[in-house]
Amino acid sequence: MSDAGAFQAEFSRALMAVDPSARPMGLDPEISERFAIYRNNVHRGLGDALIAAYPVVAKLVGEDFFRAMGQAFFQAERVRTASLALYGAGFADFIDGFDAAASVPYLSDIARLERARLEALHAADDAVTTAEMLQGIVNDLASVAFVRHSACFLVRSGFPIHAIWQCQQEGAEKRPIVQCWENILITRPDMTVQQILLDDAGAIFAGRLLDQAPVADAFAAAIARDPQFDVTSAFAQLIAVGAFAGLRE
Repeated sequence: MSDAGAFQAEFSRALMAVDPSARPMGLDPEISERFAIYRNNVHRGLGDALIAAYPVVAKLVGEDFFRAMGQAFFQAERVRTASLALYGAGFADFIDGFDAAASVPYLSDIARLERARLEALHAADDAVTTAEMLQGIVNDLASVAFVRHSACFLVRSGFPIHAIWQCQQEGAEKRPIVQCWENILITRPDMTVQQILLDDAGAIFAGRLLDQAPVADAFAAAIARDPQFDVTSAFAQLIAVGAFAGLRE
């Protein structure tokens, strides 16, 4: 490693060290105070970006706890995106292993929901598969497999995370939350992020299609869960909300 590379590595180590008084080895003592100011600004900026990405998680635990959790996340992460708008990938998995958050067992799934919304918001504007595009292959639809639109995600949770998320929105009416599993489809039709609740069979069907399984295979999996599953309305809904971006070749 070159001298410049070694210094950059040392600078990064000190910047994210647990000890707030850490300084890079070899740094001129006369500018150590400037490094401390820079370090504080970096940590504050990352914390602000994390709150912007996960506002409901921050509301649920309070800003002080969230920022402390964020500090632990900064120091644990090994790969960091260059975009602050998309900062925080892997935060949900980190929460799973953060013992201090264990008393809020649904917190990591709320983070997964918020991450899906963030990814959907910033995803590429792929061309959407429409019903009109499928008119010529209706008779062969059972064997067709689709490509997931880059702004479409499915989040499945053993907790009512959709209801919890809604209750935390500004102006939301506070209602009792019933413990249940929830399956949430995130899409971005007309450039607006939407959340759609799916029943278990609908989530199985959507999940298989988003994983590029043929329609017939996705349908078989769904009716194994619910023999009364309405494949026509479920498929129409997925097309209407822009879940797909073409056919698998």
